[in-house]
Amino acid sequence: MTKSTLQYLLTWASLLLLLTCSVLLVVLSWNSRVTGDVSPPLVILLWLITSASGIYLFMLAVKKAHRQWINEKREMEQEKATVEKTSAAARPTDRTLDFAAVARKLVRRIPENADLKDLGEGLLRNLARELEIMSGIFYLEKKGTFQCVSTYATLASGEPFEFTLGEGLSGQAARNQQLMVLNRLPEEYLEVYSGLGKALPSYLAIVPLVHKGRTVAVIECSGYRYDPHEIENMFRIFARDLMHKLSPNLT
Repeated sequence: MTKSTLQYLLTWASLLLLLTCSVLLVVLSWNSRVTGDVSPPLVILLWLITSASGIYLFMLAVKKAHRQWINEKREMEQEKATVEKTSAAARPTDRTLDFAAVARKLVRRIPENADLKDLGEGLLRNLARELEIMSGIFYLEKKGTFQCVSTYATLASGEPFEFTLGEGLSGQAARNQQLMVLNRLPEEYLEVYSGLGKALPSYLAIVPLVHKGRTVAVIECSGYRYDPHEIENMFRIFARDLMHKLSPNLT
């Protein structure tokens, strides 16, 4: 016999005993002429059985109500967790980037008659605003050498930033005309310092700007916030659309 079956039988037995003993007590109390003298032990026994049955049924009801309250509370917590999970899934996280929209926004902010010499400072400032980059450098090609014309949040150096085609990572990206996004940087590489301390970026992006088969400029920036794959897609669209927009002004 299972526990639930036994509990079911005990419940009906207790209810039956409670009703029977209650009726007998009423009869004994109000119809003593018919029944005659009543034995006190019998009355005490009936009271004990009635009390025990009533207490058992009461505890059973309390137990059932408590179990129902726990189940309802658990269901409410599960429903609340499901709603929060659904809301979190529908709401973009801090690391989600609409790279196509950001690329178009950055290109729109560049004047159509802009010159590459004057492009760097505003471009790095917009990248810091939209992507929260930690540092950035804008290189412009001059007689085969890429020279730094604008910087953002970089440490002061006695030597100017410059390289030639094939020299270093930036030179390789310029020669191959291929965008590079590195996300496995050594701990001592490109640490960014501020008044609050220093931090290591999670990616380094090297973006060549190509016009008619020739690399005319290179953007190099580091950041921590967005996924490197999304950053790569964003810069690929940005570089293509920017060169298309500035093409009439380039010679």
